Amino acid sequence: MLIPKRTRVAVESLVYIAANGVHQPIPARQVAQALSVSLAGLESILRVLRERRLVCSFRGPGGGYQIDSDLKKFTVLDVVKFFESSQPKPGNDTACDDFALDFQEACKQAFNSENLHDLVNAASASDPGVASAAKPRFGLRPLPSPVSPRGPNSVFQLYACDSGLRSQAA
Repeated sequence: MLIPKRTRVAVESLVYIAANGVHQPIPARQVAQALSVSLAGLESILRVLRERRLVCSFRGPGGGYQIDSDLKKFTVLDVVKFFESSQPKPGNDTACDDFALDFQEACKQAFNSENLHDLVNAASASDPGVASAAKPRFGLRPLPSPVSPRGPNSVFQLYACDSGLRSQAA
């Protein structure tokens, strides 16, 4: 059972909203920036979570998303099922098919053993910065400042640039 990116983002957004949205709603734009995902994709995920009553939304200035229900009642497997399409059934019984079914069953048991509340507590304990600001996903260095060319911008400025260079040389 491979977890699609959409499902992973759903779990991460629930953890982020639960860790940060205790006192006030968290705007979707802030969640998208913290998780480094597109706002449109995140809004479609949050719509599904809102329909399933995991989050509630508030409109207007100061609006955003907050956790709507008790996270102890939901497991990671529940969230996976919200976003998972039906699994194809293997056609013939081979060793690979048996392994795939065993692996899928082991993943389901692991996801079912972890509720979302424990996941939020583990994320908050392991990373105290979860409540203040999310760390970037990739450790990239900042880009150097762009260098502007020292030449004319158009053919009409060519004469002014040429005369300026002649005066500097003299």
